[in-house]
Amino acid sequence: MNGRSGQADMSERARLQLSPRRAALVMLSCLCLPAAQARSPEVNVPPWARYVKSLPRYQPRRQVSGTIRSWGHGFLKVMMHDWERGFHRFQPHVSFKDDLLSSGAAMAGLYTHRANLGVLAREIVPMEAAAYRKVAGQKPFPVTVLTGAYADPDKIMALGVFVNRDNPLARLDFRQLDAIFGARPLRGEAHSIRTWGELGLKGAWRNRTIHPYSGPSTDEAPWFYFSQTVMRGSTLWNCALQQLGGAEGPGGKRINGYQRAVDSVAADPDGIALTSAGYRNADAKLIAIAVHPAGPYIEPTLANVADRSYPLSRAVKFYINDGPRIPPDPVVVEFLRYILSRQGQEQVLREGSFLPLTPAIVAAQLKKLPATL
Repeated sequence: MNGRSGQADMSERARLQLSPRRAALVMLSCLCLPAAQARSPEVNVPPWARYVKSLPRYQPRRQVSGTIRSWGHGFLKVMMHDWERGFHRFQPHVSFKDDLLSSGAAMAGLYTHRANLGVLAREIVPMEAAAYRKVAGQKPFPVTVLTGAYADPDKIMALGVFVNRDNPLARLDFRQLDAIFGARPLRGEAHSIRTWGELGLKGAWRNRTIHPYSGPSTDEAPWFYFSQTVMRGSTLWNCALQQLGGAEGPGGKRINGYQRAVDSVAADPDGIALTSAGYRNADAKLIAIAVHPAGPYIEPTLANVADRSYPLSRAVKFYINDGPRIPPDPVVVEFLRYILSRQGQEQVLREGSFLPLTPAIVAAQLKKLPATL
């Protein structure tokens, strides 16, 4: 080795050698790397959803491993994949196997041990709950994970009640809705309501017959929800109710039944429609709804649906096993903790149709989660 090459070698070793301060900085950056990887992408939070910023961030209780096997509805597939990617940043040893084709498969997947997470895009029906109890020997355990959409009928939409723009009616309560749309009032009205005068309208409106409309009969979930929530479980509907399916509109454009119900009210001064709150027609108007006659009467705005003050907002619930015969899976419970975090609910905003949970609902759901760790 000559002198020049030896000096160069010594210079190279000196350049590569770390001072104590530099070594500490490198070590600190290495320690911070997992946190940087776990940081969720920023999400644009609109003014009506600012409450999301106050939700607690997800902090893993411990590193878990295993497979989350979900059975349920396909319209939640995009939302599930986004949650799974977010959760994997914190819990890299968890894998997912999704079989998301129909809500009808969710409960069967749980009680046959084929799934450990039931994903429903509608309310559970009595036959599903009864089948689970009979086979599993315990009750199904629901966890509310988000609020249904405002305008998308495929994503457990909020319901709205429309009347014609010229109709002076501005609000209704559950007792009145039960008597209008039901055949046998169960909320306190002495008889069914069939004329506008029975709702307090005067003059020319007094003796005019109410013409009720709704969306398609083929989509049973919204009407089951309404019957359970408003009609006290009755399935006896007003025989004059016109349930409208999809049809071809001007120019060959397909118009779904929910929009057709709104359009029918726009063309019928005596019409009233039970449909999705998010549809519009300039000649129809949404009315405020209250649970009780004394109020409060809440208008079905996007903000009121999201914060659940509007009485016909709907929840999306996942189901898990939680009992002595089929205990909860700790990995699934940890995943639900992530969904109920600020990161998980911000991802709901990114999806664009579903709505994030409020802090009060999140706190209640976290409190009810099974203790598995």
